[in-house]
Amino acid sequence: MDYKKLALDIVPLLGGEKNIESVTHCATRLRFVLNNDSLAKTKELEDLEGVKGAFLSSGQYQIIIGQGAVNKVYEQLIKGTSIQQSTINDQKKAATKKMNPLQRFARMLSNIFVPIIPAIVASGLLMGVLGMCTKFGWLEGKSGVFQLLDMFSNAAFVFLPVLIAFSAAKEFGANPFLAAALGGILIHPNLQNAWNVGGGIEKYINILGFNIGMVGYQGTVLPILIAVWIMSYIERGLRKVVPNVLDILLTPFLTLMITGFFSFMIIGPLGRFLGDGISFGLQGLYNTAGPIAGLIFGGLYSTIVITGVHHSFHAVEAGLIANKAIGVNFLLPIWAMANVAQGGAALAVYFKTKNEKMKAIAMPASVSCLLGITEAAIFGVNLKLVRPFIAAAIGGALGGGYVTLMKVGMSGIGVTGIPGIALVTGSTMINYIIGMLIAFGGAFIVTFILGFKEENESSKNEKGNIEKSVIEVIKSPMTGDVVQLKDVPDATFSSGVIGKGIAIYPKDGKVVAPVSGTVSAVFDTKHAIAITSSKGTEVLIHIGIDTVKLNGEGFKVYVESGDIVMQGDLLAEVDVDFVKKNNFSPITPVIITNSDDFSSVSVTNEVYKDSLEEIMEITI
Repeated sequence: MDYKKLALDIVPLLGGEKNIESVTHCATRLRFVLNNDSLAKTKELEDLEGVKGAFLSSGQYQIIIGQGAVNKVYEQLIKGTSIQQSTINDQKKAATKKMNPLQRFARMLSNIFVPIIPAIVASGLLMGVLGMCTKFGWLEGKSGVFQLLDMFSNAAFVFLPVLIAFSAAKEFGANPFLAAALGGILIHPNLQNAWNVGGGIEKYINILGFNIGMVGYQGTVLPILIAVWIMSYIERGLRKVVPNVLDILLTPFLTLMITGFFSFMIIGPLGRFLGDGISFGLQGLYNTAGPIAGLIFGGLYSTIVITGVHHSFHAVEAGLIANKAIGVNFLLPIWAMANVAQGGAALAVYFKTKNEKMKAIAMPASVSCLLGITEAAIFGVNLKLVRPFIAAAIGGALGGGYVTLMKVGMSGIGVTGIPGIALVTGSTMINYIIGMLIAFGGAFIVTFILGFKEENESSKNEKGNIEKSVIEVIKSPMTGDVVQLKDVPDATFSSGVIGKGIAIYPKDGKVVAPVSGTVSAVFDTKHAIAITSSKGTEVLIHIGIDTVKLNGEGFKVYVESGDIVMQGDLLAEVDVDFVKKNNFSPITPVIITNSDDFSSVSVTNEVYKDSLEEIMEITI
């Protein structure tokens, strides 16, 4: 990949530098905030070599490049243009301004709940494990170990207002420690436990003529959200009127006092009423409509994901689990079916498409859906081809209808696909797995039936057969005999986990550049050199097996990181006899570390004698 060319090709297709307000990147994508989103030419961008998908989401125009490569394209983009850099947080703020009110609300809830998901997932997973322990008799319910683990499992939900308060304060611009203190007030031990009010409120206090029930807000969501939001306005208002010399004393004191009284008298009861109304309303719909609700939600979820509104569901799901009368997340299994269905459709695209670039994206995208990550499948494959996205919606509806019919529930939020199995409650695990098979298989079959239209990016020869274009020829860095990578006596290389390639059993110690390009790394121990070719191929030459333990003895290196080299230039020399005397193998793997960027990496010569010949070719 020519990173500089790709970076400069992207800019005019986004409407030019003047249309780009700022740019940043994450692990796989370039993220732009554009002044006018309509000027972006998505089709032309997706046709660029190295671009795996492009889409507008939540106020950001995102271009999928891939892990590793995105950093290099971003670097060239900043070097070659005057576009302003920004952080992820800055971009989120800029993108939020372009959203409609519903999208802004969803994004706000996402920013609050995403940071606390790990705590809720951990607690939910432990709840599931404890349920299995009691069901199968692995632990006695009255044992000390069980009681201790039971505390571990429900702590995140008991203290949920504190977690939400701390996270919400950062989003609303309030002091997070004051907010956490407010959350602690709402679950103070002197209050009656919110989960024990079934027998009636035991104690009231009179405040300004109002009888206030001394009931805590354990496991609630809306009361603390609303309270911290109001707290942020009270705190900012006080800072404007309180003298600076008294700010450190009066502002926190008055903020907590005013918000605390207001929370017990108005916010808490109102928030509890709204939260319970939402939870019980959804439960009523779930119980009444049954599979029909699952069909509708499962079929529509991926479409909702495109809008970004799905982020707001975290708050609702947390409320369902925390509500002791419900105590289970019956929405997450439906979302899981929709996510898995996207993988089934993407896998069908892999088998059906003739487009090599699409094949390279579709398979890993399908696998990632089974792990709950759907972005690549939705935006890079299914939505682009339209019909597979429709097929995935059908598969999601079928799976959603089944898990709803079988009353599958989960004890956490945010985890779907295969990892979600650990969160399934009760005896419904097998039904969750069957639901995934229905969703995945249904989307796969419907994609094959509906088919799809695509532009073939490969060239054809005179007979109409598709040809692959050879874009890089790799020559051997050493003279000797070729060793198949699977026969290299080191699992790190032989397994292919680093990348595809070949190995050389050298006849002498000279190591030359297999391609023209830039030396991207020279290891301190001199046993390995990496080169990035002028066409973007990343080649690692690892001289010998475990020779890192020689600490550079027996090696001479003639290049440094950043040097420009031509194919055949001398890079290093190694004393092969010295390596052998120290009981190390001189076998030298030559690995294409960015193999996934190409449609194939193939060996051209299996055995050769004493010449530097072609050993691999890179095709697309």
